[in-house]
Amino acid sequence: VVVENRTGAGGTIGTDYVAKAAPDGYTLLFAADATITIAPHLYSNLPYDPVRDLAPIVNVAAGPFVLMANPAFPPNSVKELIALVQTQPGKVSYASSGAGGQQHLAMEYIRTMAGSMDMIHVPYKGFGQGIADVLANQVPLIFGGITASIQLTRSGKLKALAVTGPRRAKALPDVPAVAETLPGFDITAWYGFMAPAATPREIVKKIHDDSVAVIKRPDFLERLARDGIEPVGNTPEEFAAQIKTDLAHWARIVKAAGAKLD
Repeated sequence: VVVENRTGAGGTIGTDYVAKAAPDGYTLLFAADATITIAPHLYSNLPYDPVRDLAPIVNVAAGPFVLMANPAFPPNSVKELIALVQTQPGKVSYASSGAGGQQHLAMEYIRTMAGSMDMIHVPYKGFGQGIADVLANQVPLIFGGITASIQLTRSGKLKALAVTGPRRAKALPDVPAVAETLPGFDITAWYGFMAPAATPREIVKKIHDDSVAVIKRPDFLERLARDGIEPVGNTPEEFAAQIKTDLAHWARIVKAAGAKLD
């Protein structure tokens, strides 16, 4: 297996490359959900259609984001955060790794569901820059992927206010889900294999079955658990249905946020 990182434009360049590749099973996309379910709502002229041009194979794993705060920030929960922002409109800021990213949209989703939350968005060029300023208490809040967040919160460098999945994460059982305060809230990042749309069914099945065999291996499950990620291993049909559901879900969030990247 040759892993080729085709970066740029939020992952859409690599996704487009696979969408236009020969459908022979030799070129696959290990997709992060953002390029499949969020990008179509952010870019007016996306060069691929994720439903038309790509064949879902298997969702390998999924995990939430964690809303983290500098320890000096008074609120210790989403409920307390909402109350503070509503009493101090336009004064509380939050960092993200860039406009239109999941960190930005996660807070916009909270604002939309809670109502009357006037906050300052401070976009950075990547998570590293944003987290540095939160650690330095220049900006009090940021969302991080659960893998990075586990170390940052367990070390006491930052405190965890909530996780963004529909329920508490196994890796952070004492951290409430946002949904405990805002019922129905769910932002879960996933990572899965996709192929060019015309890839023969038997090739898709072969790759799916081989992938699921790896997902079930004890050493793989141990690595996922250490990183706070949950295994999925669904069927191509289930994965396709999930993508369509997620596309509709993110359409509402992006529209409410008014986010556009072109």
